Amino acid sequence: MPTEKRKVLIAEDNPGLARVLSFKFKSCGFEPITCGNGGEAWKSFCDSQVAAVVSDHEMPIMSGIELIERVREMDATLPCFLVTGRQLELSRDPRVVKLKIQTVFGKPFSPGTVVSAVSDAINQQASASACPPAAAAAPAIGGMPATGLPEASA
Repeated sequence: MPTEKRKVLIAEDNPGLARVLSFKFKSCGFEPITCGNGGEAWKSFCDSQVAAVVSDHEMPIMSGIELIERVREMDATLPCFLVTGRQLELSRDPRVVKLKIQTVFGKPFSPGTVVSAVSDAINQQASASACPPAAAAAPAIGGMPATGLPEASA
């Protein structure tokens, strides 16, 4: 996969967590682009071709949801992930489903789990774009809902 397709935008206002995520992505062969707030992340997204977005939910300037809303205006299929201390609250937020957020990771989380989920989503997207449309409509990773959250019962 070309280098520009291995760029991952990390939007995280906690410097320690941003460093840990950046280090883990870099050690797994990705090129992390780390931003400390939503405004910087949006500018970096516009200036770079990224393969995925990993964003904190609560950040200065622009929240993770607001960032992903803007990303979706530009790219409806880019894998996007949220990290948050408010996982329960977000599990009920209809915007998570509407924006097709792959997974919402509750803090604390394993950086390795985040990198693995991002890598799987990028690989799945690459495979889907190489397949005929019928194959691209296959269920999300491991048959889990696109949000990574339990599906609500009717």
